[in-house]
Amino acid sequence: MKFTVAINNLLIIVLMLLILIPMGMADENSTVSDDNNKISPDSTEPGLIYNGTLNTKSEVSVKATSGETYSVNGNSPVGILEILRSDGKILNYSFDDSLMKNRGILILDGINGIKPDQDKGWYVKVNGERLEDVILPDIMGLNRYDLKEGDVVLYILGDPRGMISESAARLAVTLGSIQKVTLSNTTDSNVTGESDKENLSNIEEIVENPKEELQDEEIETTTEKEPEEKNNDSGEKSSITSGENIIYNGSFTLPSGNINITTTGGDYEINAATPLGLLQSLLDDDKISTLVISDRSMKKADILILEGINDLLFTGDKTWFVTVNNVILKDYLNPSTEGLNIFKIKSGDEVGYYFGVPSKPIKEADASMIVTLK
Repeated sequence: MKFTVAINNLLIIVLMLLILIPMGMADENSTVSDDNNKISPDSTEPGLIYNGTLNTKSEVSVKATSGETYSVNGNSPVGILEILRSDGKILNYSFDDSLMKNRGILILDGINGIKPDQDKGWYVKVNGERLEDVILPDIMGLNRYDLKEGDVVLYILGDPRGMISESAARLAVTLGSIQKVTLSNTTDSNVTGESDKENLSNIEEIVENPKEELQDEEIETTTEKEPEEKNNDSGEKSSITSGENIIYNGSFTLPSGNINITTTGGDYEINAATPLGLLQSLLDDDKISTLVISDRSMKKADILILEGINDLLFTGDKTWFVTVNNVILKDYLNPSTEGLNIFKIKSGDEVGYYFGVPSKPIKEADASMIVTLK
């Protein structure tokens, strides 16, 4: 009997140990879970890396994938990621600086080791407006754009044309207090001030409720441009006037059907009654001498990009942009409706082609073409 009691007592002790040991392990794991929550506060939402409020710093240092270090504003989208990393909210980030020399911008290449692939890329939205950092680097560069208190910044890995909720990964930050910028060196990346932001009045703005951080719908409004004065209606090339290169200013018959256009990546058949179809018709009619079209966005967005007319080519800070009846076409924001090879033009329309900075007034463009369709 005594032996049986001893065995029973031993079994009870063993069972108690088996119960207590996992409890201790559970406590230890809960501490690890708390640390992980610093990186992903809402782990129940797939793809959400972080969603919270952050106070900025005046200046931070960011190391690019090349090994170079850059000083950036703490209240820029690049600076915000560095603050999140230093605070333990994210594990890491990566920025490509291959465009720093020519365009003064850093390109987001990864967060927490999550990299772009053939179908998805990282992009940034501020209060619902996508920052076109490559197209408008001086205003919307991720290391140059000045954020303000209350702004909601979304870092999204996915298709810009798709729903945010369907993105592969995303990170949301609401800006708290902003420390004054005191950058000592920006390495050819000048700080963008409020006066530069006023130039955004000529850019299409996207309006969303900034507090509804992960909304899917975008409401877009278009801002009108100032009309350009026409010098003649002869249909002939005009000479340079008042320091502006007027390549063409006149009327032209609306082309119809389809037309073949040669791009940097091959030939395409497009609708002739589009801004690019019209340019090809002007080229065929010797109204312009050369036309440079890129198909780099054809695979992802089904659009062709206008890169050059005559000897004026995309330079990094200046590019060709198009207006129809004095309203700028945002092909990079609305490719399915405003792509230059997609947007339908009609008789009576005035189509303008301008070479310059899209965010600045049309009158400051270096060159222009005005075509009134018959």
